[in-house]
Amino acid sequence: MKFKSYIFTFLGLSIASFNLHSSIPEGAFTTLHVKANNINEYVNYMKNNDGAFKQIGSDVAGVCIVQTGNEYEGEMFVWNAYPSVEMAFESSEKYNPANATKEFKKLRKVKYSVTWKPLKEFELKPGYERLWRLNISDPRAFASEMSKLEKALQKAGHNMRIGVFEPMGGGVEVHHLRVVTDNASESGKVVDEYYAGASYGKIWDAAFAKYVTKTVRETTEMCQVIYTKS
Repeated sequence: MKFKSYIFTFLGLSIASFNLHSSIPEGAFTTLHVKANNINEYVNYMKNNDGAFKQIGSDVAGVCIVQTGNEYEGEMFVWNAYPSVEMAFESSEKYNPANATKEFKKLRKVKYSVTWKPLKEFELKPGYERLWRLNISDPRAFASEMSKLEKALQKAGHNMRIGVFEPMGGGVEVHHLRVVTDNASESGKVVDEYYAGASYGKIWDAAFAKYVTKTVRETTEMCQVIYTKS
């Protein structure tokens, strides 16, 4: 997974995408999970104060705000994308959220942070996102099936992006399956087709039956990019 090309746009801005060069793409993400006292105020503050992103060397950063399935009010996280796990790990030595400025501490309470390794190619184009936290018996095999599903969905006319991510240093976090569309309507159309018997649904059902031992939690989120390295 390399930040080599700029092949899609988001809100009129070019955002780096990840290219597949092997069965497991290069790159990594970090997430900082927080309880925001005022979500809009916190997001706007980060948009206007990007020093922390520059300090940790983030290539692209954004937020995901939990819409349904919340465990607490103000549940959200800040994500950062890096070209390697090495750089993602190094970021923890460059910035400690517990030692953040008074302004940050007024806006949110830090819960925990995680580094994530993508197990399949993932187009970084945030939007309306469904997230499953899963216990998976064979994560790489499951990711391969999700690649097949993604292609089948695209062939059926759906612009749906699927990511499978493995946690590192995340405490009790489990594997994440993230399914992204541009808006809620498009996601709903896929679900309607699935229940109506769409052929791609068989890939989903077989993968879950074979590899998923437990669904720990499911949420929906609204995600956006708030910073890109200049």
